[in-house]
Amino acid sequence: MTLTEHIDPITAATSGHVPHDESLPVDGVVPFGLEGVFVQAGSHPCGPARPYGQALLSGIRFGGGTAGWHRSAAEEFDARPLGEAPGSAIWLRPVGPADPPPDAPYRASVALPVRHGATGDWHTIATYPGLDIAEHLIIGPDGRVRDAQPFALDGAPLMRAVALTERFVVVFDLPVTYRRAAAMLGTGSPYRWRHDRPARIGLLSRRPGGWAEPRWFPIAPCFVSGTVNAYDDGDRVVVDAVRHGRAFDTPSWSPGASSARVHRWTLDLAGDTTSERALTGAHARATVDSRRAGRRHQLIFGSTPDGRALAGHDLAAGSTQVRELGPGWRAGDPVFVPRGVAEGDGWLLVLAQNAALERSELLVLDALNLTGRPQAVVHLPLTLPAAQHTTWAGGRI
Repeated sequence: MTLTEHIDPITAATSGHVPHDESLPVDGVVPFGLEGVFVQAGSHPCGPARPYGQALLSGIRFGGGTAGWHRSAAEEFDARPLGEAPGSAIWLRPVGPADPPPDAPYRASVALPVRHGATGDWHTIATYPGLDIAEHLIIGPDGRVRDAQPFALDGAPLMRAVALTERFVVVFDLPVTYRRAAAMLGTGSPYRWRHDRPARIGLLSRRPGGWAEPRWFPIAPCFVSGTVNAYDDGDRVVVDAVRHGRAFDTPSWSPGASSARVHRWTLDLAGDTTSERALTGAHARATVDSRRAGRRHQLIFGSTPDGRALAGHDLAAGSTQVRELGPGWRAGDPVFVPRGVAEGDGWLLVLAQNAALERSELLVLDALNLTGRPQAVVHLPLTLPAAQHTTWAGGRI
């Protein structure tokens, strides 16, 4: 699937008419160096259901010191190569590496893709209920799957995220797996926690002639809802991700309702050993300076599980900044936008919502001074639906 199935976000989000690129009221000053579109993608709240769901893209355009709705964001992202366009796009393969089980249809579960900056290709992992294999999918800049490498993986574990280093694709085989009985009930998620299933991290070689199967490293049982970053360090691979002690163990489980934190695993290729430790306090979402993706990083930016606060962590200095939001306000996924050359020199864009007031605001914060006054607060004329993913599409789009 490519982005052709996305539809106009504003028409779907509100019954009123919002003109194309309508200017939005702003407190403070939109930085003139901020050029591009803040994009969030989530489940479509309106329209007919489709077998593989329907995505909703909402865009807020910045440029020339102003902010406005980008009404045609969905169509324009569809018409151009992906490049820096939504990393939140999800590619599904209705037909996988083999025929589906004869007694029931199935759908693939696809991890949120990560992009390799040098090639423009996206990498993800697809798992298939009813089949004991998974696929490493490589998606070209045009949004189409151009290569699929299968490998053995039983139980169809739920893989929400992957990570990418210069040498490896990092995959997670964790104790949340597909349950056919839960799927047939049709209520809630078909995935459930399995206390008897071990947890492990796998490294898939990205080099020609490398390992055909992942090299697995056992870890303590957990669930990973999102990766932060991963990088090669000589004979070691370092993986930072948002870790939950348990997940999908109750019908009402959600990432925001659990105690999660950024965790670090260090995989020793020479000794086949793994060490792990917590890096931060409670976090449901976290990111790094986008220019450090696949490379060693020092700074991590995130939001707490309840969305009431934002935090910035300096791992080298051992320091933390915490920005509390006002009563009733909840933060979405933070997005880093580069400005200068040094790591962390940029803006953090965060969509905040207040359900009681039926208001949404987009905060533009100095990433190195999260506790300072926002550089700009963009007031939105409607409450946007909760988004599954956010990203930044830079440049004049």
